[in-house]
Amino acid sequence: MENLRKIWTIAYRELYSTFTQPSLLAIMFAAPLIVATIISLAFGSGGSPTIENIPVAIVNLDEGADGLNSGQIFVNAFVPGAAETSGEVSQQTCDVTVSDTSGAQTSLFDLTDAVLLDDPAEARAGVDAGDYAAAIIIPADFTQSTTYSQEHQEINPTPIEVYGDSGRTITPGVIHSIVESITNRLLTGQITVAATIDTMIARAQADPIFGLQFATAGSDFQPNFACAFTGVMNNIRIEQQSIAGEQVDFNVLVAIGSAQAVFFALFTANGGATSILEDRRNWTLQRMIVSPTPRVVILLGKLVGTFTTVLVQLVFLFIGFTIINSFIEGQLTFLWGTNWIALIVLLLATALAASGVGMITAAVGKTAEQANIIGSIISILMGMLGGAFFQVQALGSFEFITYFSIVRWGSEAFSKLAAGNGDIGVNVIFLTLIGTLLFAISLWVFNRRQDI
Repeated sequence: MENLRKIWTIAYRELYSTFTQPSLLAIMFAAPLIVATIISLAFGSGGSPTIENIPVAIVNLDEGADGLNSGQIFVNAFVPGAAETSGEVSQQTCDVTVSDTSGAQTSLFDLTDAVLLDDPAEARAGVDAGDYAAAIIIPADFTQSTTYSQEHQEINPTPIEVYGDSGRTITPGVIHSIVESITNRLLTGQITVAATIDTMIARAQADPIFGLQFATAGSDFQPNFACAFTGVMNNIRIEQQSIAGEQVDFNVLVAIGSAQAVFFALFTANGGATSILEDRRNWTLQRMIVSPTPRVVILLGKLVGTFTTVLVQLVFLFIGFTIINSFIEGQLTFLWGTNWIALIVLLLATALAASGVGMITAAVGKTAEQANIIGSIISILMGMLGGAFFQVQALGSFEFITYFSIVRWGSEAFSKLAAGNGDIGVNVIFLTLIGTLLFAISLWVFNRRQDI
C-alpha cells in the first residue's frame, strides 16, 4: 500500500505540472484539433459523393477442377453478360447484391465498371496508368485449392491478387472487400461440404446399420449443398450509398484526426517521460532515490502520470473531433461509432503504447534536451509512416514499413471503429505489447545506469 501511495504521489505531481501550463495545454489540445480540422476541410469533399462505376479489370487464370471453375464466379459477379456467355452452370452461385439507402436491390454491375482481360501484366499496367482502380487476378489453381473432395480433402486456398491503385484511397479497398467476401462464401460452402461428409463417414464407421445404408446408396446419394453457397445461408451485402451516409460514414476527419491525435500523443508522452531527466538535473530524482523508494516505483509513478496525461489528451481530442464533425454536418454524429467498449480499450492501449515510446526515449537520452530531440525524431517518423501527413498507400511497395509506427496501428483501428468494424483485436494487442515491452526495456536501462 505504501508503494501504491508513492506511485500515485509521483503521478499526481506529473499531472499537476502538466495541466497547470497553459502553453503546454494549447499544444496538447488546440494544435491537433486545428491542424486536423484544416486538413480535413481542405482535402475533404463538401458534398456527399457516391461510390459507383469503379473501373475494374478481371483476369481469370483459373483452370478449374472436376468441371467446376470457381474463378468464373467472380467474372459472372463483376462482368455484365459473362454468366450467359460462359456456358458453365454451377451450384456454387454467388448472388452478390448491392443495396442502396432506400433498400432497393441492384447487382454488383451498378457498383463497378468491370472488363475481362487475359493478361495479368496488362491488367496491372492499366492500374498503374490509372485506367482501373484495381485488378482482380485469379490464380490458375484457385478452384483446385478451394474445392473439397475425397481425393483432395485439404482446403488451402491460393490467394487471389487484388492489385490496387495507390493513388485512390477508397475504391481499391471496396473491391478488395468484395473479393474477400465472395471468397469467404466459397470457403464457407466448401467447409460445410467437408464437415457434412466427414460427419457422415464418422457416423457410418460408428453405426454399422447406417454405414450399410450409406454404402448401398451409391449413385442415389446426391446431396444438394447449394444452400451452403447461396445468400440464403450466407448473405453478402454491399452497401452502395453516400460516403457520408448513415450506415458507412467515411470522413476525412476520421483518418486525419485519429492520426493527428496519436501523433501529438507521442510528443506529450515524450515530454512527460523526459521530465525524469529534468528531475535529475534539479536533484529531485536523487532525493527520491536515496529515500526508501525503489526505482521501479519511481518509474511506475512516471509511467502512470504520463499514461494518464496521454489518455486525457486522447479522450479530449476524440470528443473534440466529434463536436467539430457534428457542427460541420449540422447534426450530432458519433464520428467513432458507438462500440464504446472497443473504443475505451483502444484508447487505453494507444495511451500505453505512446507512454512506452516516451519512456524508452527518456531511458536512452543522457539529458532532457537529448531525449527531447530523440523523441521528436521518433514521433515525426512515426507520424509520417502512420498517415498523419499523407496517405500511407502512397508509399506503394514500401507500405510495409508503416507497421513499425504506432500511429498507423492506432489510426487504423480508430478508422475501423468509425466504419462500424470492431475487428481491432490485432491492433489492440500490438499497441499493448509494444507499450509493455518498451516500458520493461526502459526500466532495465534505468536500473543499469549509475548516473540516475
